[in-house]
Order: sequence, then structure tokens, then C-alpha cells
Amino acid sequence: MSLKITEKLWLGKLTTPLPDRRRPIYNWFLMKESFSRDLVLLLAETWNLGKENLVLDPFSGTGTTPLACREAGINCVGYEVHPALLLAARVKLRDYNLEELREKVASFLKGEFERREAEVPGFVARVFPQAVLEEIISAREKILEMDDESTREFLLLGLSNAAMRCSWAHKDGAAIKVVKKPVPPLFPELSRQLRRMCGDLEKFRGKGSRSWVEFCDARRMKLPDSSVDAVITSPPYLGKNEYISAYRIEQWIMGIEGPAPGDLIGSGGGNFSEVVDLMGDKPKETWGYFGDVFQVIKEINRVCKEGANVCVVVSDGCFPDGPVEVCSTLCELAEKAGLKAKSIVIVNKRYCTTPTRRKIGITKEGLLFWKKPAA
Repeated sequence: MSLKITEKLWLGKLTTPLPDRRRPIYNWFLMKESFSRDLVLLLAETWNLGKENLVLDPFSGTGTTPLACREAGINCVGYEVHPALLLAARVKLRDYNLEELREKVASFLKGEFERREAEVPGFVARVFPQAVLEEIISAREKILEMDDESTREFLLLGLSNAAMRCSWAHKDGAAIKVVKKPVPPLFPELSRQLRRMCGDLEKFRGKGSRSWVEFCDARRMKLPDSSVDAVITSPPYLGKNEYISAYRIEQWIMGIEGPAPGDLIGSGGGNFSEVVDLMGDKPKETWGYFGDVFQVIKEINRVCKEGANVCVVVSDGCFPDGPVEVCSTLCELAEKAGLKAKSIVIVNKRYCTTPTRRKIGITKEGLLFWKKPAA
């Protein structure tokens, strides 16, 4: 495998959601694990993608790739298995009748809300002042009674955003800590949030492409063979499972369950028989992850057209005995699946540390560039 490896650390910020913190619609729900809209647009420009092309993101999270493609006038399909992330992506990508939506938002905000007590999970009760919690329960119940899915999910996402700003929750990886501080009342915050979201929709300028998201396991994609022109994605990082439980408060507010364990990459049930020859001295608990990602890579190879470009954002893992190489291993798996691994661009370097913060190595985060060769 002839692989070009370069460093472009200035690109590191683009593999985070930081550039999108103030960007309308994108910032309605930001995953700290996601990359930015600017990375998608940079790749689309580099690859000369246009309205006749279809982009795939098999781990689309809250919809950054499909939304950026809509902005650029490129067709895109995103797949996701985490229900809360999928709801957020659907809300961002829907085509709304803005006048009707504003009327429904105004009608909802004018309604009477009586504070309601109800039995809630302990992890929810502990992060909200009682008065705010009762307001959330009242608003949530009224929204969940709505028949129109489009309006219901729009309001649920708005409520989730507003509620988290009125909470004591402080996310630290998978842990949700309580940091007590003065918080604003819910309903003025909710009103501002919903009106801002309506304003964001008015400002957004898409270019008429078709971009959508749906529930689908990336190991078994719904697309036909040779149907995709490019892939831009970032699978869950090895050993980084925070996203599974970090959004459980938002999930409760939205009235949805968390992801099913069997739908998750590296959840432990994966078949790693096809990757054993490339595992070397990697810890055995990582083999299932590589086995699952290999299934995804084989699916990417199947659905890509000849000449299709692929960019995968990924990072090495950090384990008690030190870093676990991921970037080059996934390139080897890509070659095994039938793709041509072209290059790795290192965009971030981080220390791998023990729980006592002792440095035991360096992990690299990179952009992996592959291509579907001609038959």
C-alpha cells in the first residue's frame, strides 16, 4: 500500500463543530464529536461536486453534511441510528412553509401552561430547578400531543435547546455533572429560541438540491450498487462512546429512547473474523470495532461509483497501554475492501494519558482519502 502521509494542523479546527457555533440552523443542535460545514464545502469544492452528484454520509449525526450539501446545491443522503441526533437532523433539513410554521409557533407560545409535577428520571430531576422542571413538563406534554410531526419535532428541538440553557447540567464526556448557578425562566428562553429558529430558516439559502436523512445502519445501507459520487463521514472514534449517553436529557425532553446497543459500532457483537490478520498487537477489545467499521467500508465500496472520492475523519484510540493505531489500519481495511487508499492528512495531535494524567503517547486525528478504482 503506497500511502502519502502529510500534516496540515491548520485544518484541525474544521474537524470540530466550533466554526458552526454561531451559524444559523447548524447550531440548533451541535455534537461536540462532529466536523464543520466548512470541511464539507472544502471537500465539495476540491472534488468539483455539483447538482448532478450524490454525496453519502453514513454517520450523519445531526446533519452537518446533508445541510452543507443543500447549501452548495449538491444531493446528499445521511444515515444515522441515534434517535435524538436523527430527530435534530430531520428538523434542520425539512422544507417548511415558514408562514404556517410561524403561526403555529405563535399559537403554541400563546397557549396556557400550568406548571405540572410528574415522575421523571433522576438524571433529569437533578439538573433542573423545580420550577423550570415543572415548566418543561407542561410544555413537553402539550407538544407531544400534537399530530403534525413537522411542527411537533420543530418545537421539541426548540424546547430541548431552551431547557438545556435553563439547566445546571455540565457535560463532561459521558458524565453529566450538576453545576448549580442562576438560570433564566424557561418560557422567555423558549420563545426566543423558537423565534430565532424561524428567523434562521428565513435567512438560509439552499440551492434546490435534495438532501435527506433516515434511520439506517451503516453496515447495511439501503442504497443500490454504484450510486454514490462521494462520501464524507466520521465514524465513532475508537473507545469514544460518549455520544451514546451524553444526550439522554435531550432524549427525555424529546420523548424518545436511546439507540439500541446492537445498532452501535463496536458495541461488542461485531464479527471480527475478517480483520484478525490486521489486528497485530491491538487489544482484543478493539477488534469488534474494526470488524464493524470494515463492514461499513465494504458497503461504501459497494455503493460508490467508479472514481468516487471518500474522506473519513477519524482518530487513533487511547487505551491503558498507550495509543492504538486507527488511521493506517482503516486505510489497510479500505484496500482489503477494494478501495484505493490515497493519503492521510494529519490534522490534530493529542496526548494519550492514563487516568492519573500521565502521558503515554500521542494519538493522531486525520482525514483519510480513498478512491473507488475502475474495475
